[in-house]
Amino acid sequence: MLKMARKLLLSILFLVKATSFAFSQSEELKDVFNNLAFYDQKHDLKYLGEAKKAIDKTIQTRADSAKMYKSVYKAVVYSTIAYADSLNTLKMPDNFLSTTNIYADTLFKKKKVYNYSPEITYIKRNLANAYIRRGFNDLQRNNYRSAVDNFEKAQAIFPTAEHLEVYMAYAVNRMGELNKAAAYYDNLLQNGKAGAEVVLTAEKIYKILGDTTKALNAIKTARAIYPDNKKLLFEEANIYNNKKDYVALRGLIEGLVKAEPENYDINFLAAVCYDHLNQTNKAEIFYKKAIQLNRKSYDPFFNLGVLYMKRGAAEPAKSAEDFDLARNYLEKANEMNPNDPQFLQTLKLLYDKTGNLAQANRISTQLNQIIN
Repeated sequence: MLKMARKLLLSILFLVKATSFAFSQSEELKDVFNNLAFYDQKHDLKYLGEAKKAIDKTIQTRADSAKMYKSVYKAVVYSTIAYADSLNTLKMPDNFLSTTNIYADTLFKKKKVYNYSPEITYIKRNLANAYIRRGFNDLQRNNYRSAVDNFEKAQAIFPTAEHLEVYMAYAVNRMGELNKAAAYYDNLLQNGKAGAEVVLTAEKIYKILGDTTKALNAIKTARAIYPDNKKLLFEEANIYNNKKDYVALRGLIEGLVKAEPENYDINFLAAVCYDHLNQTNKAEIFYKKAIQLNRKSYDPFFNLGVLYMKRGAAEPAKSAEDFDLARNYLEKANEMNPNDPQFLQTLKLLYDKTGNLAQANRISTQLNQIIN
């Protein structure tokens, strides 16, 4: 599950110390500053409640509202509460975040507000993070549509909020809107903002949408950044295997086996790769390793039996030995899967080649029973 950093992104105390008000202005906001500073030191929400009371007390008339420094610090206090008071300990109304956002947005449109650049950034980050937190709460309730709405509000307030596009891509993906999710992932990959897990999710979506080329490019780009990530390595190997691009897959075999030498799937994959490339000695080694790791798996027994059959047919000098090996492995495979017509035809072919007519006739009878 995605995790959100729970900290104020710009210290309240820094804002208070950095403020360059005239003495009279500072005196008017003295209680506001003091309570903000106490909150920064003690992280007790009661000081934010006192700061709100203090700022509200200073803004009683239209003339008070017209004073930019008061309006800015009202937004500072309110946005701090909106973000910091996640459990609504201070009993703010349900629409507190939305009304604070509207108030701040109106404030930001005034020309003189840009004399308060640190405060603007602080306010925007608080509001964006409050909406991001709401989005996470929605995700936990599987309310993905609402999560996207909240993430989009956060993006509108603070477009460069860290990891926001990752959260939005995740939520849209869970909604099943794969094309929209792919567009988010496209942007993340193009901007180099994607971690390995994000790339893996993007790759899966690209594959579902049928764009194997984009999936492969995403994985290859990520592997250049995260060369030791095994999941990325395995996914690249899977793509080559599914495409039956065994030449490309061969280049990954050494790294795969080194990463997990006792992994059955990797050893079987290596065997299949070398088998298709007619590197029978290497294929033989990895089929045997796969069998050692999982003696109940049918495929390596069958494939190794077929390998010996093919090698026996291609090398007459060793045919008797190879056919004998083929028979051993194929008969073992037959015990595991006795009624597969395709397999039985392979076994019959072996008996025909070795002149074992009794066994060949037995297989023929078995085939007729299965087919009919």
